[in-house]
Amino acid sequence: MFGCRYTKPGDEDESFFETENRLTIFKKGGNMVKRGIVFGLMLVAVVWAQNADSLIDHAIELYETRHLERANLGQSASILEGIIENDPKNVRALYELSKVCYLLGDEAEEKDAKLKLFYRGRDYGESAIELDDESPDAHFWYMVNVGRVGQTKGVLNSLVLVPTVREEIETVLELDPEHIGALDARAMLYYELPGLLGGNLNKSIEALNTGIALDSNYTLLYVDMAKVYMKKKDYEQARQYLNRALEITIPTYEADHVLDDKPEALELLEEIKDR
Repeated sequence: MFGCRYTKPGDEDESFFETENRLTIFKKGGNMVKRGIVFGLMLVAVVWAQNADSLIDHAIELYETRHLERANLGQSASILEGIIENDPKNVRALYELSKVCYLLGDEAEEKDAKLKLFYRGRDYGESAIELDDESPDAHFWYMVNVGRVGQTKGVLNSLVLVPTVREEIETVLELDPEHIGALDARAMLYYELPGLLGGNLNKSIEALNTGIALDSNYTLLYVDMAKVYMKKKDYEQARQYLNRALEITIPTYEADHVLDDKPEALELLEEIKDR
């Protein structure tokens, strides 16, 4: 009557519970949606991290084959820059790009171009250290670029930066006592410094021998050992190490061997051939 629906006793309660059930289902559904979104975001993060690692691996492959195709180095830099643009806190991408800046800087011919690249490499390395102070490679490539800045700007600047370079080398070796790059850097610091500032050729030899014991195919170590013996005027020993560098058929870093170590070994052999 008058448009009212007749309800039996208990209908009101059933309606109430139906409403409550709907609200409960809605809340549960909302929570499930939230959990789904969180899971989705986590999945995206995992996938991105995996993709980023794959891209970094590819960038490394490119710079390690730069002796086969010169453009590979620039492509490597572009990939790493893209990763950092999307993920500024990717420590691995930061220190790998620091390394690539060093390699590009060494290739550059003009002083200003070199410095620009070494400064960028230094900054990328520093950013990596700020994010992970216990990363040996972050400290190492920061140190290498700092050292290159000093060398490029001149002797006085190099001397000013020696304390920073020395501190970073020791930090790397504290974090990773078998870091061969840092062992070579320690050796060459002892080689380059005058005695009054801590230079010591015997300590150079000690550090290089440690490196060779760890990796006998690391050709740079033999070239640097030859330089030490040349400074000691022991040319026969120098020749032996240079020839050893040339005899290695499977160098640890083939691009470095082809582009740098082998040409330098041949040049040094020519320099001492009558001594």
